Amino acid sequence: MTVPALGLQLYTARHAGVSLDELLAAVAAAGYDGVETVGTQGVAPAALRDALARAGLALASAHVPLVELRRDLAGVAAAHRTLGTPLVVVPWLDAHERPTDVAGWAALGRELAALGQALQGEGLALAYHHHDFELSGPPGEEGLTVLADAADPDHLTLELDTGWLLASGHEPQRWLDAHGSRVTRLHLKDLEPGNDPPWVDVGDGVLELEAVLDAVRVHGVPWLVVEHDAPSDPLTTLRRSAEAARRALRQG
Repeated sequence: MTVPALGLQLYTARHAGVSLDELLAAVAAAGYDGVETVGTQGVAPAALRDALARAGLALASAHVPLVELRRDLAGVAAAHRTLGTPLVVVPWLDAHERPTDVAGWAALGRELAALGQALQGEGLALAYHHHDFELSGPPGEEGLTVLADAADPDHLTLELDTGWLLASGHEPQRWLDAHGSRVTRLHLKDLEPGNDPPWVDVGDGVLELEAVLDAVRVHGVPWLVVEHDAPSDPLTTLRRSAEAARRALRQG
C-alpha cells in the first residue's frame, strides 16, 4: 500500500510573521515532505521554486482561483511550469460562482474538466477542493458528487478536506471509499464541535486520524496536506499537527 507524503498548506501560516525562507525552514524542520502553496505565495515563480529547493521541500500542489484559470489559463500554466507545480487546485468558489441546482453543478464539473484537459496540454493537472457548501443535498445529489460525476476523471481529480466533511456531518472515510483513486490530495483538518471557529490542531479534535489514514493507504492517496484555517500560533500548529500525523502514520 502507498505511504503518503506529508505536506502543509501554507495558508495555515499566512500570519506567522516570518520571511518565506524562515517559514519554509520551519516547515522542513517539523518533518513535512513538502507544501501546498497559495498561488506563488506573492513572489515570482522562480523565487518560490528556489526557496523550496533551499529548504529541501517538494511542491505538492498549488491553489489557484477559478477566476484566474478562466481569465488567463496560459499565464497560469506558464507560471506553474516555472515553479514546477504538479497539480493546480481550484480552492474556493465565491458566492456568485456557486451553482444553485444539480444542472449547475454538472455544468461546472464539465467546465473544470475542460480546463483540466487544457492544463494537461501544458504539462499540468487539475483538482477541485471543496468546503461545506458543496456537501448539502440528499445522498448522491450533493454538489460535490454531481460535479465529480459530470467531470472526466482523467481531467479532474479531487482534494477532499476532512474538516469540512466532518463539519457537514459526513465521514471522511466514506468519501474516500466512494471516490477511491480519484482523490489525489487529502486535507488533514481537525475540529472540535462547539468551538468558534471549530478548527484545532490535527490530533486534538474529533478526526479519527488512524481510520482516515487506513483509507488513504487503501486508496493510494499520494499526499496528505495539513491545514488549519485560524491557528493562534501557526508555527506551533504546523509542528504539532505534523507530529500527530507522523505518529499515526507510524502506527499504521
